[in-house]
Amino acid sequence: MEKNIRQLDDIIWQLDLKIDNETEFIAPYLIKAKEDYIIVDVGPTCGIPELVRQLKILGVDKSNLKYVFLTHIHLDHSGGLGTFMQSFPDTQIIVHRRGTPHLVDPDKVLWQSSLDTLGWVAEMYQRPVPVKEENIISIHDKTFNIKVNNLEFNWIETPGHASHHFSFMLENKNIMFCGDSVGMLVPSLDFAMVPTTPHPYRIESGIASIKLMLERSPEKLGFAHHAIRGEGVSLLNKHIAQLQLWESCVSSCLGKDIQDEEEIGVEIAKVDKESARLINGPEEFGGLRKALIGSITGFKNLVIKKESDS
Repeated sequence: MEKNIRQLDDIIWQLDLKIDNETEFIAPYLIKAKEDYIIVDVGPTCGIPELVRQLKILGVDKSNLKYVFLTHIHLDHSGGLGTFMQSFPDTQIIVHRRGTPHLVDPDKVLWQSSLDTLGWVAEMYQRPVPVKEENIISIHDKTFNIKVNNLEFNWIETPGHASHHFSFMLENKNIMFCGDSVGMLVPSLDFAMVPTTPHPYRIESGIASIKLMLERSPEKLGFAHHAIRGEGVSLLNKHIAQLQLWESCVSSCLGKDIQDEEEIGVEIAKVDKESARLINGPEEFGGLRKALIGSITGFKNLVIKKESDS
């Protein structure tokens, strides 16, 4: 099997799309439920040809791909969905109710807001294509349970990174697929954990979401970026402490009139050894590093808003 396809478990694969020729960044999960399959997020439009190619290698086609599970609708997770569905027209999509209108009409808000926030990165991801509403199952409650053949999934609403974010537990394996709600994990940097907190990040909601996941005591976490890792409870607690550390550090920087994200990153690297591995890391992690700078911007705006409201 080619190196971009990694089998992580007897029923789970990770498909690295090598967006912008970068590994360990955007890599959807594929889950097998007896004779059917589920894909977790699909990535941006530019990655769909590679995703479809890899699925074909694994024997996944329109007859056996039953569901797309979307953790949230940011472009790097759902931007390619409309294009993807052209090859899988009968597949059902499960997503937060707030995400549905943006999948059906991505030009109205999703694409323009992505251009405003991401700039050339959004252009590189490419414009999303509309999704047919009849293929979408919208989750209206804070929890959702679904059984797919022999597998059971329990979904919980986990806002913070995005207001429309869901995480879900694969009960059979005790794995919590946490999307971007617990940051990102970079295997090649000794599994460095780094926050994913783009504007408008809500730290109170983010920490509350992590505590909800802690109540379920997952054995492992499935990070959208970019690995499944054991010691799930320990990782969740560590990320709460990391978020609080970042808020304190960014607040201190702004108090010293350190405004530039790169300069704030230097200060964060002094107190957060995990983030330091990416901040000071090699050039091949450019996309992840851009995401990190975006996370610093999220914390800057969060701290400024808190100070203005107090």
